[in-house]
Amino acid sequence: MAVQDTAATFVGLTNDNEFFSPHYLAEVFEGDLADTIKAWESADEAPHRALRNLNQDYFALRHRLKGERSATARIRQQREFFRVLMGVLGLPWQPENRQLAPTAELPVLAALGDQLWVLGALDANNEGEDPLSLTLHGNQLFGEGPHHQALVGASWYRILDEAVLRQTPGHHESPPRWVLLISDRQGILIDRYKWSQNRMLRFDWEEILGRRDDKTLKATAVLLHRESLAPEEGQSRLDGLDENSHKHAFKVSDDLKYALRQAIELLGNEAAEQLIDQARERKAGIYSGANALDPEQLSRECLRYMYRILFLFYIEARPELGYLPHRHDAWRNGYSLDSLRDLEMVRLTTEQSRQGSYFHQSLERMFSLIYQGYAPSRQADQLHESATNAFTLQGLDSHLFDPARTPLLGRVVFSNETLQRVIRAMSLTRPSTSGRAGKQRRGRVSYTQLGINQLGAVYEALLSYRGFFATEELYEVAPRGKNINPDELETGYFVTREQLEEFRDDERVYDHVDGKKSLRVHPKGKFIYRLAGRDREKSASYYTPEVLTRSLVKYTLKERLGEEMSADEILELSVCEPAMGSAAFLNEAVNQLAEADACQACWHLESGGF
Repeated sequence: MAVQDTAATFVGLTNDNEFFSPHYLAEVFEGDLADTIKAWESADEAPHRALRNLNQDYFALRHRLKGERSATARIRQQREFFRVLMGVLGLPWQPENRQLAPTAELPVLAALGDQLWVLGALDANNEGEDPLSLTLHGNQLFGEGPHHQALVGASWYRILDEAVLRQTPGHHESPPRWVLLISDRQGILIDRYKWSQNRMLRFDWEEILGRRDDKTLKATAVLLHRESLAPEEGQSRLDGLDENSHKHAFKVSDDLKYALRQAIELLGNEAAEQLIDQARERKAGIYSGANALDPEQLSRECLRYMYRILFLFYIEARPELGYLPHRHDAWRNGYSLDSLRDLEMVRLTTEQSRQGSYFHQSLERMFSLIYQGYAPSRQADQLHESATNAFTLQGLDSHLFDPARTPLLGRVVFSNETLQRVIRAMSLTRPSTSGRAGKQRRGRVSYTQLGINQLGAVYEALLSYRGFFATEELYEVAPRGKNINPDELETGYFVTREQLEEFRDDERVYDHVDGKKSLRVHPKGKFIYRLAGRDREKSASYYTPEVLTRSLVKYTLKERLGEEMSADEILELSVCEPAMGSAAFLNEAVNQLAEADACQACWHLESGGF
């Protein structure tokens, strides 16, 4: 299923299934292009200006193709334009037939080793179809023949998936890293490493060359230029952009740490208020003395609740995992977390809307479906749904979603106001002041771009935090020089009113509202969730960073993969991590083995630890 996101700043450029994260494209990407554009500006003919000048040639081609019925003539006219377009992008015109199998040839407009192949798709009926759904026409093969035509009539999606991007046993050529598939309507840029997730960039020639938006022309020229895809030496520019996108994903994971900490505090305070009120109504229970509400248990349950939401955000962003029924309208519109994200910025203007429980009931229903599963034949009558139209969901028997693991929160109904703030904090990045006049800007968090390393960093960051109740009014202090906007993920220091007198003014933390500053005070009874003292060091809650896992796995595999092995030999690897959890190393090993494509052996991975 292709999810299309068009960055608002780039008209005609579509970001299928988040090839780059939407926030990176909208907020960071243009800045990453600045040096390249600046260097081009000093050249005689900058590629983005040459691209702009293709306007007349392109629409003249479209006009000719409207009345052309001959496939041979359409191919010839298309290729005349393709040749000019490729020249603008610095790509050589090297038409040839490449033999991919004994009975299969493929017409290629240019092939730069295993870096880049440029392919042309024919829209024989002039219907503006997706280039991937178009089929290879026999007349597209170069020369008079005879030709090996096994691929003729196959869709370009199938050709790419089965013949181009997949290593064929016994074939001497490696598949190309990049493929540029162009038709008279679109260009599609494909990264072999992202192909399995249907992540690609689409370029609509009519929009790009018709509107001639300056930002889009620059972005298109940079993304499709030879220097970006297949430079004669050094790393490709797109790899650099992709690396920056991943760095940005780590920044987003930092934002999530702040969001989760804030959310746990919000949930803890509302839960505590309701639980204490319930106890008072019964004139017994958890509000004082030996029966006081346990802040550690409350912290643990709120943390578990937030991990449930984090899991749902991640699993919904990964349709390729095939767990959730993404294709089913009933799930998408009635149950998915995305349906709640659509309400994250809706103003709750009445007391009824603020104190209502729509968000709570929706989340509880999702948690229940994940834990118990759903079989329409068993439950359709109960829910008044047609068994033929209902989706199926396999239950996930996990402690994470087990309602028995959250007995306190099971007695709480969170308000729309609280859960909307939680969903908003988890959906949007922290405000930045990079816009005009310091305007705060928040981007949509791309969970597709977050891998296990980023999520692991979020997970471990909060393990060592603890929640506690302010037994009296507490004031916040910080080391000198850090009292202005102290980092809420670092150790917090809280003192009573009497103790506050022992601290200098430059050690006291102030809040600044409307130009006025006031001491930051936490009222008696407030639930506070912060890192205290040496809790993190004592808990040993650290997650191995990606740079370390990548390097260790890379050089370990380099030694093992260099050995001679027969085709039917099994490579056995034991993946161990000194920190007692091998997930980061195991996933890195799987990723590198998949990318290496070094042999046709069967990989057998055994996870273990000390």
